[in-house]
Amino acid sequence: MTHQHKDAGLSRLARLLHHVTRRRNRAYGVIGVALVLLAIATWIYGGFATGIDFTTAVPRPPGPFAPAKDGANGETSSTGAIDATGATSTGGAARGYQTPTQTAPSRQATSDHGWRHSTHNPAAANISSHGIPSKIWQILLPKNPSASASASAFVPNPHALQDTPSWLVMNPDYTYTLVGQTGGDAFVRRHYGSNRRIVEAYEKMPNVGMKSDLLRYLILGAVGGVYTDTDTVALRAIDRWVPAGLRDKVAVVVGLEFDRRDGNGWADILHWVQFCQWTIAAAPGHPVFQKMAARVLQSLDDLSAHHGVPLAELRLTSAEVMNSTGPAAWTDVVFRQLQEYDPSLVEPKNLSYMTEPRLYGNILILPIDGFGMGQPHSNSTDDGTIPEAALVRHRFSGGWRD
Repeated sequence: MTHQHKDAGLSRLARLLHHVTRRRNRAYGVIGVALVLLAIATWIYGGFATGIDFTTAVPRPPGPFAPAKDGANGETSSTGAIDATGATSTGGAARGYQTPTQTAPSRQATSDHGWRHSTHNPAAANISSHGIPSKIWQILLPKNPSASASASAFVPNPHALQDTPSWLVMNPDYTYTLVGQTGGDAFVRRHYGSNRRIVEAYEKMPNVGMKSDLLRYLILGAVGGVYTDTDTVALRAIDRWVPAGLRDKVAVVVGLEFDRRDGNGWADILHWVQFCQWTIAAAPGHPVFQKMAARVLQSLDDLSAHHGVPLAELRLTSAEVMNSTGPAAWTDVVFRQLQEYDPSLVEPKNLSYMTEPRLYGNILILPIDGFGMGQPHSNSTDDGTIPEAALVRHRFSGGWRD
């Protein structure tokens, strides 16, 4: 064999080795890129899974209440926007609720009286391990939505929200959402859409106050936070509502509205001691809201049968509203829940003359000045001063009354 042939053979061998090496390097390169992408995906998922909000991509600061297990989840509040559902929100981005056509149906959890909520909320069946979320909810519905061609025809009076800035200033790291008719409809359909009874009850409510009552229970039951009426004033930051020694134990905060004590009863107040529901704080999934929704549905059935007309045609007295969706019904349900935690409680009168917050199970009951200061009864402070125990003041605009 000549040198020429030897050189040619070596050249071919070199080229072959070169191609083999290139293919091997390519394979290593592909494997390396795949590993890098896998690592990035794992990091991103881990970050989201441990506290980054998909809708805002803003890390959540610690919430105000330490949870029953391991930490509350707050959300940073910054700018306001109005989403497609009509719910106004502050907190990095518009945070409304998608309509059912935008969200694939999820499996449902069912319990008594047709209560059902989506299990896409990890806290739907049990109290959230994240405690009471850093969210503030208010509701502003048209007084007679059936009289308008659409929700867009309703133009609220800005004066109705004159007290809202107190909530924003006192709680700068909270997400605030104002729920209107469109947003409320979308919320109910999204979270309870497979439950015909709840959707129909909400849509056919004969009184805007009853509709607002049911909506607040559904919101707190599904996503939690702090609900408060638009005619309330924040006097203390929500972070200060729960005594330091109880912050790892509280899942619901309820305040007294009325305490008869040694005085006389009131026509519209059916209990010796009654809880208010103009302000409620709660972790999502608490059983009291499941029971309250069941109570509302049963009350509506009873009222319809008593008056002999369909739900949408009911014209109810103030006491009937109070006892079906309002504070009288709320008191019944909350007190029964308290009895489950403490069987020694016999009747709401057992809570009369409260002067300090009391914890029953995971429900914190506040004395009258907590949410009910400024009233001319129940030993409420009404001398123009604001006591240290006062957290919220209610102005009693009574916008729901016909």
